[in-house]
Amino acid sequence: MAPRTTTKKSAERTKKPSSDKPLKPPSTRELADILGVTLSPPLKPEQSARLRKALPGYAGILDDVAALLEEDAGALNVPDVTPEALLEAQAEQKYLAAREAVAHAVYRSLFEQRLQVDDRAMKMLEKLARRVNALKEDDRDLPGRWKLLLDFLGTFRQGGAKRKAAPAEPAAAVE
Repeated sequence: MAPRTTTKKSAERTKKPSSDKPLKPPSTRELADILGVTLSPPLKPEQSARLRKALPGYAGILDDVAALLEEDAGALNVPDVTPEALLEAQAEQKYLAAREAVAHAVYRSLFEQRLQVDDRAMKMLEKLARRVNALKEDDRDLPGRWKLLLDFLGTFRQGGAKRKAAPAEPAAAVE
């Protein structure tokens, strides 16, 4: 078997991030170029709401509808809908759907990896806070030095600001 050679670019892509110099992520434009798609600005909510929602499996019948339209184009007389336009839409939909599936799989993997790192880092912060609280009797200055961490965790772990106690409801009268 011939030894596998790697190019400089492929070697750069496979490098693991290090604490010294983390790899710069690709820009959105670079990623769009890699996937072979156009980077378009996000639609406004009202634009998105006006789009027709695709029915499940619609892309699979576009070629059958194109064949039917070819036979009945004269009878239907819809000049802006042609068999070619239907087939082009089907090809474009398949092209984009395939890339969307790849991008979603990568996104999901990145998202879950980040969640795992968040979990690991939060575990370490909580462990430090527990240790500081456990040792505060021996070193009264320790909680003051770690106030930043204790306040941060206290704000989020205790549900934020203290709530006023709800007034007690009067007992229901028995008839």
